Amino acid sequence: MSLKQGVLAAALGLALCQFGAPARAADTIQTGLVGAANAVEWQYYIGARKGFFADAGLNIDVIYVPSPAGLVQQLTAGSLDIVDIGVAEPIHAVSRGAPVAILRITGAVPPYELLAKSTIKSIKDLKGHTVVIGGLVDINRVYLERILKAAGLKDSDVDITVVGNTAGRFAALQSGAADMTMLAPPVNFFAEAAGFNNIGYLMDYAHDIPFGSTDVSLAFAKKNPDAVKRLVGALDKSIAWFNDETNREGAVDILSAEMSTAKRDDIAKSYDYLRKIGFFPNDGAPSRKRLETVMDEMTAIGDTEGKVALDKLVLPGIRIAD
Repeated sequence: MSLKQGVLAAALGLALCQFGAPARAADTIQTGLVGAANAVEWQYYIGARKGFFADAGLNIDVIYVPSPAGLVQQLTAGSLDIVDIGVAEPIHAVSRGAPVAILRITGAVPPYELLAKSTIKSIKDLKGHTVVIGGLVDINRVYLERILKAAGLKDSDVDITVVGNTAGRFAALQSGAADMTMLAPPVNFFAEAAGFNNIGYLMDYAHDIPFGSTDVSLAFAKKNPDAVKRLVGALDKSIAWFNDETNREGAVDILSAEMSTAKRDDIAKSYDYLRKIGFFPNDGAPSRKRLETVMDEMTAIGDTEGKVALDKLVLPGIRIAD
């Protein structure tokens, strides 16, 4: 065999070693989100379109569920592996023995704007009117308590009804079934354009209460610890990418593709608003102080009978910040 033939043979052998064996299949994670594509789940769309999930060997199979309660039920039953929901839901679930845990805080602060019909000018004007929130045992209920107290109102002063997702709450406002509701971007901008009054931002009342978390089924985490670790890493990369202002136009492109009926200008406003309030934390470690604040608020309204131990609420191995 000549030197040239030997080199060719060696090259062919290397190629067969590299490409002849099938690549390892990506781990599929059944992922539940609320309602439909929206700005507060931007990190998932970034992770998919920028290849952060693929690079981590993950296939994120997104399933939209109408309400946070439905997500918790499916996570508990094992139909979903992870979900993104309000931070009150895992507390509520774990307090009742559900086999779920928090992986990461994905919404550090409340993103909601308070939108009301034209005759309502302030929170005090809500007395005797219908307020629509996401659930009676979710983070919306905790937030509502804060704004009512700030205005000197009680639960009995308003009629509380429930619609489990932002788009549905906007529809209730449009139809007249709601006099006021909480809307996340970009739907809040739709409501402003339709002539509804902005009577406040929840950041002004509950900046110390986190909004949302990524939660995992304990059974899935036990069986797939490496996939869970890779998922957290991919979410970290997605959020860091979002928070880099040089990626603004790219981020707007990504959500515009997911929300094809939304105006690009409203998507851009959503990006600017979420960055301004620091919605997506680069460090997603659950905060001991903030989780205890949420639990105190939940206990005060009778949603739980006391605090849940953090070692039960947060997945073992996940760092808990002060």
